[in-house]
Amino acid sequence: MKPEISHKKDFLDVKAGRFRLYFRKRYRLITTVNDLLIGLFFVTGSILNFFSSAEVFGMVLYLCGSLLLGSRPVLRIMHDAELRNEMKESSNYNPAKKQE
Repeated sequence: MKPEISHKKDFLDVKAGRFRLYFRKRYRLITTVNDLLIGLFFVTGSILNFFSSAEVFGMVLYLCGSLLLGSRPVLRIMHDAELRNEMKESSNYNPAKKQE
């Protein structure tokens, strides 16, 4: 059974069998998954650094966690920003005229 995913204006609807999940705003879900991965990478990296044979893997996980931590502001901007074409909604819009 494949889950059905539908995108609405304000939420993401995932239907799997008789269960249905609603996520308000797609970027909120992405941000939450991002935060979970950050925690997982940092905790696992910390544990691996206790063992000298796995230190390199620990450092790689620290790097991955740091990159995901750096992506949080970008995700926040994507969540809060909305691109609109104000020109088309303008009363003096004329597609035949060359725009300056």
